Amino acid sequence: MARSVEKSFGRRAVAPIARRPMPSVPRRSPTATAQRQPIVTAPRQSRLAGLDLLRLFAVLAVVLFHFGYAGAARGTMHTSFPFLAGPAQYGFLGVDLFFLISGFVIAASAHGRTWREFTLSRMLRLYPAYATCMTATALVLLLLSNGSPPVSLNLWLANLTMLAPALGHPLMGGAYWPAVIEIIFYAWAALPVAAGFLERRLMTILAVWLAIAFLNECFLQSRAIRLGLCTEYAALFASGILFQRIMSGERRNIAWLLLGFAFGLGAMHAFENERIFARLYGDTISLPVLVVLHAGIYGLFLAGLAASRWMPASRTVLAMGALTYPLYLVHQQSGYLLIDTLSSSLGAGPALVITLVLLIAFALAVSTWLEPAARRALRPLIDRLAEGGLPPRARFVPFS
Repeated sequence: MARSVEKSFGRRAVAPIARRPMPSVPRRSPTATAQRQPIVTAPRQSRLAGLDLLRLFAVLAVVLFHFGYAGAARGTMHTSFPFLAGPAQYGFLGVDLFFLISGFVIAASAHGRTWREFTLSRMLRLYPAYATCMTATALVLLLLSNGSPPVSLNLWLANLTMLAPALGHPLMGGAYWPAVIEIIFYAWAALPVAAGFLERRLMTILAVWLAIAFLNECFLQSRAIRLGLCTEYAALFASGILFQRIMSGERRNIAWLLLGFAFGLGAMHAFENERIFARLYGDTISLPVLVVLHAGIYGLFLAGLAASRWMPASRTVLAMGALTYPLYLVHQQSGYLLIDTLSSSLGAGPALVITLVLLIAFALAVSTWLEPAARRALRPLIDRLAEGGLPPRARFVPFS
């Protein structure tokens, strides 16, 4: 191990901090030390700027899909934009790019954490924006939807859990389902972290998961397995994890074999997308184009990683990356209603532009002010919960 590190980075003289004599300072207990090490978010210099820009690209693709194609095709938005329908038809693949990035980030952020730290940090990252955007969506529905779909206190409370379907309630909007998939994925990711064998058994875990995903998506078609084990998007999550491990020095052939298998399994999902389009929209979609775009998603992801080697994580880039999550959550239902309301007096084009400006401004406000304030308020509680009486562990967190 030491030789491989020297070969990659060169021999460096490092003074071992732990062995410095400190006769004048009393020795701290492990508990006191742990209490002084709160969970931290990623420092700016450790962020991959290319991935932040990819997040922005992905969310804009999904927004284009909903406003330019899906809303009018399903009748949930009365204003249509025929000139956007062609390219917008494939914008849903932005979700695939999101899940690929998510797998990469989760593999990195699980490193060096206990399961409590991992789980609570993920919730601290997701929940404040989710609760805010879901509440904003509920208010827009109450004000502009004339009671269809109906919004009630019970529906709002169920959606606050992020698991409304499990409680017998629909999600507040169509754009909130990826948050459910992410929560299930995080829950499964926390198990090997808790058991302490994530690093040692990661390739085995991924191999079993991908095998189950292949069997279910190609043969069993079990809805329970699809939701409970995220088999529909397992290939994308696993690909992101494998890219992160390979970048971190994983050189075993099994990693490359699993990555190739995951890529192929993801390409096969084009057949499922074809069936979804026929069922939901009564429309057809090109299989060859879907396969080419699937490869393009992987190419974009690798380009984003490569760009991160020279692109600085400036405040502007970080702000663009941060607004993508609230923008994704809030845009669909609220956007449909705003576009329809404004287009009756302003016309379709101006209504679309004004709606986009309003949604981006709201997402920027959430990511710039509300989310950080909520995290600061919750951080002391999260830190206390993360300690949980466990022995101190290294708290190196390379990505948020």
